[in-house]
Amino acid sequence: MKTVVICTSSDALAGVKRMLEAAGITDVTRCDGTDPRSFCMDKGYELIVSVLPFAGELGLNTIAYFCANTSAEQVAFVPSKIYDEVSSKLNGLNVSLLPKNVPMSIAVNVIRKAVSVKQSMDMIRGENDGLRRRAEADRLIYRAKCMLIEYLNMTEEEAHRYLQKRAMDRHSPMEEQALEILKTYQR
Repeated sequence: MKTVVICTSSDALAGVKRMLEAAGITDVTRCDGTDPRSFCMDKGYELIVSVLPFAGELGLNTIAYFCANTSAEQVAFVPSKIYDEVSSKLNGLNVSLLPKNVPMSIAVNVIRKAVSVKQSMDMIRGENDGLRRRAEADRLIYRAKCMLIEYLNMTEEEAHRYLQKRAMDRHSPMEEQALEILKTYQR
């Protein structure tokens, strides 16, 4: 899993890398905390691990930005003294917050869970995209059948069979043939 660690301290980075390795993550890039938005955008990171605060900012707005603009899972380590405040400010966002002094075993489990959630969400997004494409194809086919019924006085079964046969004869999908029919008969 392609991961970025946003961290200003090299000591904290070493600790986070140990946790990531224990969770089975080896593809890790570091951002030193200066302008993490520019550093991370359009690079396809699947997991963003933040160690707050960042250089020049606490990092809450950046975490919220990543939630709104990426599909990456996020885990953030927060100083214990401000954990409750940060937790209330980020409530409702897709980020797992941990105090910096959390035991390693708990942090590793949270990272594993984030990886699992990311994989599940990617699978669901893929299924959703497939269903959306299928629904659009069905709409095209239905509209084409309506055109055939209206202009050629076919029954629905005849129109469906006509589209099927035309698709088989031309070795193309039914929705492609439906689109051609719509172009032919639409006003």
